[in-house]
Amino acid sequence: MTRLRAQANAAQAEGRFAESRDLWQAIWRMDRSQVAACNIGALSYRIGDAPAAVRWLSLCKEIMRPPSTPEERELYESRLFDLARARQLVGEIRIVLPAGASCTIDGEPITIERDKPVAVNPGRHTIAATLNGAVVRVDIDVRRGETREVRLDFTAPPLRPTATPGPELASAPPSSGLRTGLIAGGIAGSAVFLALGGVLTVVAHDAEASRDEIARSVGGNNCLRLIAPECRKAKDYEDTMFTARELSTASFITGGLLAAGTLGFALFTQPRAEITASASGIAVSGVW
Repeated sequence: MTRLRAQANAAQAEGRFAESRDLWQAIWRMDRSQVAACNIGALSYRIGDAPAAVRWLSLCKEIMRPPSTPEERELYESRLFDLARARQLVGEIRIVLPAGASCTIDGEPITIERDKPVAVNPGRHTIAATLNGAVVRVDIDVRRGETREVRLDFTAPPLRPTATPGPELASAPPSSGLRTGLIAGGIAGSAVFLALGGVLTVVAHDAEASRDEIARSVGGNNCLRLIAPECRKAKDYEDTMFTARELSTASFITGGLLAAGTLGFALFTQPRAEITASASGIAVSGVW
C-alpha cells in the first residue's frame, strides 16, 4: 500500500489526475480511509467528473476527523469548497424503491442509501428498477442544481377506458414563400448556434490550458489545497472552462436540433407530383 500511495502522489504531482485517482481507488479497496476518500473526491473534481466528486467528497466530509491544526483546517475547508462547487455543477435524483429492488441509472448499477440523493450530470437519464423479475423504467430530465424525486412502483396500474381516435384532418400546408423563409431561417439559426458552440469550445480549451499551466507552476500540490494565491486565478480559469463547456454543449445541441428540424420540414413539406389519368391524356399537377 505504501508503494501505491507513492505512485498516486507522484502521478498527482505530475498532473496525471485520472491515473492518480485510479490508484487512490485501488488504495480505498484495501483501506477505506478518509485520506483515500478525500483524494478520490478532489481528483474527480479536477478531472471534471462532478457526480463522482460529490459522492466521494460527501463521504470524505462524513468520515473526516475534526481539524486540529491550521494545515488540517485549511485542507478541510478546501475539501468543503470543492464539494460545494461540485454540487453546483450537478443535479440530484432522490430515488424511492420497494425493499429488495435493485436499481440502475443509464445502465450503471447504483446503491441507494436512505435519504441520500444520487448526483448526476444535468440532462436526461433513464432509471430502471428490478424486483422479482419485474422491471420498471422511467426517463427524467434533471437540471443543474435541481433535486428531483422518483418513486418506482411495481404495482400494475388500473385499466382505463381508451377511445379510438378518428381520422385527423390534414392541416393546411404553408405557402411557398413562407416555407422558403422558414427553411432559410432554420439554416441560418442552426449555423449561428453551431458556430457559437465552436467558439465556446475554443474558450473552454484555452481556459483549461491556462488553469493547468498555473497549477503546474505552483509546485507539488497542483492547487489541490488552494494554498498559493495563483490557485485562485487557476480556479477562475476552471470556472470559465466548465461554463464554456456547458454553453458550447447547449449550443451544439440547439444547432443540431434546429438543423434536423429544418431538414425534416423541408423534406415533409416539399411539393410532390400527382399523376391523373384521363381520356385526353396524362396531367401532372403539384400537390402540397
